[in-house]
Amino acid sequence: MRAENQSRLASMRDLILDRAEIQAGDRVLDVGTGQGLLGLGALERVGPQGHVVFSDISEALLDDCREAVAQVAAGGHSTFLAAAATDLSAIGTASIDVVVERAVLLFIEDRARALSEYHRVLRSGGRVSLGEPLNSWMSADRPGYLWGYDVTAAADLERKLHLADRAARAADDALLRGFDDRDLIAIARAAGFQRVETQTELALAPPPARDDLEVFLDTAPNPLAPTTRALMAQALSGTEIERFTDTLREALHHGRGERRHAMTFLRAWR
Repeated sequence: MRAENQSRLASMRDLILDRAEIQAGDRVLDVGTGQGLLGLGALERVGPQGHVVFSDISEALLDDCREAVAQVAAGGHSTFLAAAATDLSAIGTASIDVVVERAVLLFIEDRARALSEYHRVLRSGGRVSLGEPLNSWMSADRPGYLWGYDVTAAADLERKLHLADRAARAADDALLRGFDDRDLIAIARAAGFQRVETQTELALAPPPARDDLEVFLDTAPNPLAPTTRALMAQALSGTEIERFTDTLREALHHGRGERRHAMTFLRAWR
């Protein structure tokens, strides 16, 4: 499962960076860098004459990026900035050649403000390249399914988990599922980008078979969500937890279900 995730992230990184058309010597801003997936890839492309700004709201994640940059001896052409995507005021107007980001707008309520900031920091002819999950399709409510795994044998219990989850974070759910690729085009155009393109990927496949039930139970689907174990403790009785766990274990072991993948890759020119 880990190898599959790493391969998927590497493919996503390469697509975002390829679409950014980064040139040697470019100044690149990686918004919401996280652990530096895009920024580190951009460093290889800008060369010693270029520069990459790693930006994130988390100082801890920026520290991780500093360590990773130090390992490739690229500190001389890297900068680390604690900032939100909606406030990049520490970066000068028209000072950036390329803005890249992955799964950042997903967690931002004021997406228009973020795109306006991307537009402001870009020089004339600069471009933004980003990738965003489309939860409006990927996370559609399907009774009897949990993360794409078929637990219809215990659908009554899955519904209890679903209702507990929705009650606890209805606002978060609206945020995470509140846009699609057409919305992103409209927001980018309103921010001032005159040329905008999207490439959207939709895919269906069986979920991977796995026998790491305990890991699954203690993993959340996104940073705003509770773990499955926490939801079970909240919504199910002891005997219900046992029945649901047995059903889930079987679904995981056989890879039974339907996994949805939905991403849109947007690029726009200043």
